[in-house]
Amino acid sequence: MAGLTDEQLHRFAEDGYLVVEDLLTEADLVGVEAEYRRILDRAAAGLVAQGRLEPLRGATFSDRYVEAVEQIDDMYALYQHLDISLPMVADLDWSHTLHTGPEVFGLLTHPRLLDVVESVIGPEIFANPVQHARIKPPRRHLPDIATDANIAATMWHQDSAVTNPEADETDMLTVWLAVTDATVENGCLVAEPGSHRDDLVLHCPGQHFSGEIYIPESLVDMDRVVPLEVRAGSAVLLHKLTSHGSLDNDSDAIRWSFDLRYQPVGQPTGRSLFPGFVARSAAYPELEVTDAAEWTRLWRQAQARIVNGEVEAKFNARWDSYAAHALCA
Repeated sequence: MAGLTDEQLHRFAEDGYLVVEDLLTEADLVGVEAEYRRILDRAAAGLVAQGRLEPLRGATFSDRYVEAVEQIDDMYALYQHLDISLPMVADLDWSHTLHTGPEVFGLLTHPRLLDVVESVIGPEIFANPVQHARIKPPRRHLPDIATDANIAATMWHQDSAVTNPEADETDMLTVWLAVTDATVENGCLVAEPGSHRDDLVLHCPGQHFSGEIYIPESLVDMDRVVPLEVRAGSAVLLHKLTSHGSLDNDSDAIRWSFDLRYQPVGQPTGRSLFPGFVARSAAYPELEVTDAAEWTRLWRQAQARIVNGEVEAKFNARWDSYAAHALCA
């Protein structure tokens, strides 16, 4: 296993975050971009047929995505095909979709990535379902009210806050993986060093997007905040209590990353409606999910339970009562 060094583990424990440069190579990301271009083109073709989009002509995935965003009146009709989680909406139905292709599954389960995760949480690794693709177009192409963290600047939050209380003791680790370079200009992560030593702080319910929550800026020590610029293929590890967000994308291209979260096998995920899977197990390797088809099946089963009314689709309910709080008004 080529995981983290003792020095890196110490730095992570001190700061609550750690930049891991060049975790994956350009070759590791080529297939992901090609897979996403196919999904984008397929979704765009449907919108073209509906008269909502002109045919895309850009040479790269980034060019084509920005081109689509410039035209479409409801970009969620496009984006929902690209995320690796179903949307957190109360009216979930069979029209909602997600992307669970083999290339992105290979990213989630890449041996070098799991080696790093194992350094932090041990050899029994469960892929938590609180995972997303973040494909952020230039801010000038977004509506003024855009607050969805998947497409706009991410508001301040702790990752533990987006899970239900049963996961408050779960040893959840976030691996924020850059597919494109992440810079101050195009909206890299920002974090408050040492904030993970605090407990879970107040989060306000979102005003425009169901499931979106945020820490009021008055609770963040902005003088201590640092930007976390990284190259494509690099990762930022985040403690579940580290206060962080991201900047606006003021560049001309997309800023693309994946939020991947892992925890020890057997601990609550905090989003039991959605499926996780065993990504690595030294004790029970036969339990590992090793192909995207099984991952897809798990998601479709979960969607069926919600659509059929077997479970209620409710997310981040712990913060609903804070809507009238003085810091949230």
